[in-house]
Amino acid sequence: MLKFVALAAALAIGVTPAIAQAPSAGTAAPAQAEDPDKKICERVEETGTRLGGRRVCKTKAEWAAERAESRRELERVQQNVDYRPAG
Repeated sequence: MLKFVALAAALAIGVTPAIAQAPSAGTAAPAQAEDPDKKICERVEETGTRLGGRRVCKTKAEWAAERAESRRELERVQQNVDYRPAG
C-alpha cells in the first residue's frame, strides 16, 4: 500500500507541472529559452481539494531539478514493486 501511495505521489508531482506548461512554438526568443535563471510560474494542483491549486514560481533550473528528482523517485519505486500474488 505504501508503494502505491509513493507511486501516486511521484506521478502527481512529475506529471501535473509538465502538462500545465505546454510549450508554444515560436513565442519565446532563443536567448530566453536558454536562461536557467528565468522565473517560471506554474499552477500546481493540490490532491484532495476541489478548490483548485496554487501558483508556484521557480527558476527554470529549479523546475528542471524538481522534475529530474521526480523521475528518479518514480523509477526507484517502479524498480521496487513486488509482483508476487497475494495469498
